[in-house]
Amino acid sequence: MAYLEAILINVAIYAIATLGLAIFTGYTGLFSLGHAAFMAVGAYTASILTYFYKVPFFAALSLGVILSVLVSFLIGYPTLRARLRSDYFAIATLGFGEAVKVILENFDLTQGARGLPGIPKFSTLGNTYLLLVLAIILCRNFLKTTYGRKIIAIGQDPVAAEMIGIPLLPNQLLSLGISAGLAGLAGGLLAHYTTFIQPSIFSMDLSSLVTAGVVCGGMGSLTGPVTAVALFVIIPELFRGFALWRLVFYGMLLVIIINWRPKGLFGYEELNRKNLPKLFSIAGITGGLSLFMPTYRWVIESRGYEMFALFVAGAVVGAVTVLFGLLGKGLSLALAPVAERYHSLRDRLSEKLASSFGDIGTAPSYPTIEGADSNGLKENEAIREPILEVRELRKNFGGVVAVDGLSFKLSEVELLGLIGPNGSGKTTVFNLISSVYPVDGGTILFRGTDITPWGPTEVVVAGIARTFQNIRLFSSMTVLENVQAALHREGTYSLVEGFLQWPKTVPQVERRLRDESRRLLSIVGLEREADRRASTLPYGLQRKLEIARALALRPKLLLLDEPAAGMNPREATELVELIKRIHRDERLSIILIEHHMDVVMSLCRRILVLNFGRLIASGTPEQIQKDPLVLQAYLGEKAYAVVR
Repeated sequence: MAYLEAILINVAIYAIATLGLAIFTGYTGLFSLGHAAFMAVGAYTASILTYFYKVPFFAALSLGVILSVLVSFLIGYPTLRARLRSDYFAIATLGFGEAVKVILENFDLTQGARGLPGIPKFSTLGNTYLLLVLAIILCRNFLKTTYGRKIIAIGQDPVAAEMIGIPLLPNQLLSLGISAGLAGLAGGLLAHYTTFIQPSIFSMDLSSLVTAGVVCGGMGSLTGPVTAVALFVIIPELFRGFALWRLVFYGMLLVIIINWRPKGLFGYEELNRKNLPKLFSIAGITGGLSLFMPTYRWVIESRGYEMFALFVAGAVVGAVTVLFGLLGKGLSLALAPVAERYHSLRDRLSEKLASSFGDIGTAPSYPTIEGADSNGLKENEAIREPILEVRELRKNFGGVVAVDGLSFKLSEVELLGLIGPNGSGKTTVFNLISSVYPVDGGTILFRGTDITPWGPTEVVVAGIARTFQNIRLFSSMTVLENVQAALHREGTYSLVEGFLQWPKTVPQVERRLRDESRRLLSIVGLEREADRRASTLPYGLQRKLEIARALALRPKLLLLDEPAAGMNPREATELVELIKRIHRDERLSIILIEHHMDVVMSLCRRILVLNFGRLIASGTPEQIQKDPLVLQAYLGEKAYAVVR
């Protein structure tokens, strides 16, 4: 019984650490190989406090968590500020982990490499699982808030996240802090269960175990990594009697998981009723493999042939796996009515809470302008002051001049076309206006303010939104969540309220954000697709979703980068009507990049033409169609000479 309890406590401790890494690596998309260091900080802090200073257990755990978070900020701020990504950030965390281990080995208070014995045994089966359940609930609550959607957006596409006004550094630090805090909690629990710690415990092997749990469990799931790390703890114990064979079976199971589920056990899903067959199949494979060697030995001892023994043992593994899978399917079907009643009860409780506390505000809406023409201007309305002014804009990429002294003005509520051959610098202009690229020369004025040195999030807050030439949606999110992510500035509750799902604020705000998101989806005709994953939408609908997400930013200026690209004629016609309606009803200034000339000519009163980064023509559609420089740019000198 004590042996089983030890396994279960270890599962809970490592699951807490894996939950933290799931937030940071799985959702925020930053790979870490040094999380054992945060466990070490939490373990040594809590152990020193309880052993030397007789601090109460939970107070010591809390201080260990706090110190782990502070240390994560010290390592995270310089590395994340330097925008280290992928392998570079992983190497930085690996170096941090080794540095912490060296410090602990040479610090008198930690008793160096000899370790710290005699730690009180305060971790029990009850309090470890209580803290595990609490950690799962808090992480789940966090991911369902505006704060959670921001880090998920960053993990899916950092550039797109910045383009909807999400600052990378503070949100990545928040994710790292949560992750380090949970790792510190796990370290404190581990120290007070084993009653002895030394620096060598918190090695690369421990970091690898937690990282493997996240990767094999699913990079967009909480319960997946918890399930995976539980398997990694339990399986070696099941095979402990098989000597070196246990490593073979352990490796076999990893290979099966990776090949069977390349995105992890649960991918971007959580454990639910529909996933029960999958969970039971995993348990069946594990149990079946644990029976392989006993069955093989029993057949051999019964004077069976070796090949026959292998066949029988393999058949037992298969039979157990199938049996568990069928059991999971049966349980899933049996729980269906219970799940329906639960969801119905939950919805009724949510409605009662909402009616009890009342609505805390209404979503702002855009005014509808009556009597406007297709370009958003009322009849006889004079062109207003420029909302955007570009002066002598320049951008070089090495020896290539992408934008060369470009100057133009965009009036309030004007729909301006920006065209030119491939490689003429159109998208680069958008990237400069939206601050994706730094400006090498010139000035960009928006509503009279110089925004040239601003960052992407500042530009978005000022009132500039954009879509992308290559669609950049948050693919693992639903259609509704993509738009909700862009409404993050309207989430008026605090981080603590989000963690607690505080009933006076969070449900009402989230309901308001959902309603506003559905309103924006209805504008582009996607309200029926709200619960569908964004990556499964057809190409044309993904374009519309990008527009809806941009509208959620409440822009004054909308930059549309080839919105009709890849569309058939019917879809392009629908898009033209959509842009006309948005321009008219929302009173937006719009710059449109498009290669479909019929789309540009039907939408824009004024068109700019670029070639090799220079402005070669500006005028009405009729003037542009007859301009010799434009014809020469598109047709080439020889073809133009023949046509002329």
